[in-house]
Amino acid sequence: MKNLLTYLILLIVAAATCQGQSKENLVGTWEFEKMMVKNGNQVDTIWHGQAHEIANGPKLTYNADGSYTKQFTPKNTDSGTWVYDANKKEILHDLIYKKPYSFAAKYLIDSGHAKKNKKGDYYEVITDEVIELSNEKLIISARDGNRRIYKKLK
Repeated sequence: MKNLLTYLILLIVAAATCQGQSKENLVGTWEFEKMMVKNGNQVDTIWHGQAHEIANGPKLTYNADGSYTKQFTPKNTDSGTWVYDANKKEILHDLIYKKPYSFAAKYLIDSGHAKKNKKGDYYEVITDEVIELSNEKLIISARDGNRRIYKKLK
């Protein structure tokens, strides 16, 4: 019984330590490196039925204060707050809608998809599944089982 209790305490301490390290590892700026498919091959373009998309990813910045940005282009950047759930291996993003609201944001607000925070801003929750996270490498699950691979900028 004593061995079982010791084992459980060590397991709880290890889990708590891993959670802290994971969130800590995520803080910083991440640059898209490449996209891989399930079989391990690199993908340069993705066919969506009507057009090809160049395989890329936004530049990701996770700040220690819980804010984030996803920069798709210099003029197209999403921002909001984030939390890392180490148990589920998910990054939960609260994407804050920018004012004045776009047509798409208005539609999502009117349809009940968006939520309202304490400040009165509308947001939606976007979840990224984390496949691997270290201090230098981040792999996120993408559509159709593809994987977006990022490297941390120094």
